[in-house]
Parts: sequence; structure tokens; C-alpha cells
Amino acid sequence: MSTVPPPAAPKTAVVAGASSGIGAAGARALAAAGYEVHLIARREPELRDLAAAIGGSYTVADLSVAADVERAIAALPEAVGVAVYAAGSLQVSTVAEHPIELWEQMIAVNLTGAFLFARGIIPKLTAGSRLIFVSSQTGGKGLPGQSAYAASKAGVDRLAESLQRELEPAGIYVHELVPGPAATPMLDLPGTSPFQLDAEQVADVLMFLAQLPPDVFIRRIQVRAPLAGPFARPRH
Repeated sequence: MSTVPPPAAPKTAVVAGASSGIGAAGARALAAAGYEVHLIARREPELRDLAAAIGGSYTVADLSVAADVERAIAALPEAVGVAVYAAGSLQVSTVAEHPIELWEQMIAVNLTGAFLFARGIIPKLTAGSRLIFVSSQTGGKGLPGQSAYAASKAGVDRLAESLQRELEPAGIYVHELVPGPAATPMLDLPGTSPFQLDAEQVADVLMFLAQLPPDVFIRRIQVRAPLAGPFARPRH
């Protein structure tokens, strides 16, 4: 019995949170694979330089602001093959000393921004498209001083899981890429594990998800640097 092959997703990609770290590395990897890449973040100089380097386009937007997200998504092509939410904010405070402003800022960027981006991008996705959230292993295991970050990333996990059940009937897949510590500016903090992935290594896994066959789905991938053995190497 013959079967009709699943449709191939368009070779267009959007990366939210693309001005540095995993988002920027993912954008470079997507462009190298032949995708037309659109970048979204708050910092225009970094976006402009990256867009020029990869032959992409960009929109400056605060991803925690609904009107900004709507404006940024309106600038995208009609069909998006790969959509990545890699924006993130991490600042450290104990719960007892946690300013409410700091809590709200991290929830806004990490969780509300992920929701706003997902809600806005859905009409641009088609059968074969993939929506990838860059989460964190902290979402499954809280750490001292990281209550807001852990809570926001746990929220992203449940958002992605719920959204997958909504979109899979249309042939759209929602993935979580869950890295351990990675050598990015956000994790340049005292007490961070010295065993860290490079942003480019995380981007390699992102590309694995982006280029899965259209009839293959992996919901969640956890990755980290080895802590022992011949490939373990501290980054500090």
C-alpha cells in the first residue's frame, strides 16, 4: 500500500532571543543549513551585525511585550518552517530577599514571552513546521538563588507539552531543547558549574531537531557537558 509522504516544511526560520548565546548560535547554524533566518531580540547592534553576517533579517522587539511580539511576527514570511524561542533572563536572589520587580522581569521574559511568541507564530506554521523552546534543566530541579528562573522554565515545560497536544493533529511539532550549563553570557555567574557546553554544541542539537524527517517527532531532548571521563573539560 502506497503512502503520501509528509510535506516538507518551508526553509524559513525565526529565532527569538537571537542577539547572543544559544539563540545567536542557532541562527548561524540555521543559516548555514540554507534557511532564510529572521532574528528577534531587544539589542539592535547585535541583531544588525548577526543579520549582516548570515544574510538574514531582523526586528527589534521586547519579547515580553505583546504589542512588540505582534509587530515582530507581522514582519515574518507567511509560512515558517522552524520557530525557536531562545530568549532568557537569569539573575540570582534568594526567595527571602527577592525583589518583586526581579521576579516579574524573569517570568515576563522566560515564560510570558514564550507564550506570546507561540501564540503569535502559530498562524505562520504549517504541516511539517517545528516550534522549538530552549528550556533549562533547572526547570526540573530548583537551585538555591534561582527560584524565579526555575519556576519560569518549569512553566515553559508545561506550555510546550500542552501546545504539542494542540498542534500535532495539524502536523506541527513542538520540541523542548533542555541544556545543562552552557558557556553563554547569561551564565557568567559565580558558582556555575565549570563543566559547560558551548553554545554551538547546543545549536547542533537544535539543528538535529529542526532537520528531523517530517514523520519523526522527539518531544524533549536533555543535553549537558560530561562531568567525568576523557571528554570532560572545565570551561573556567
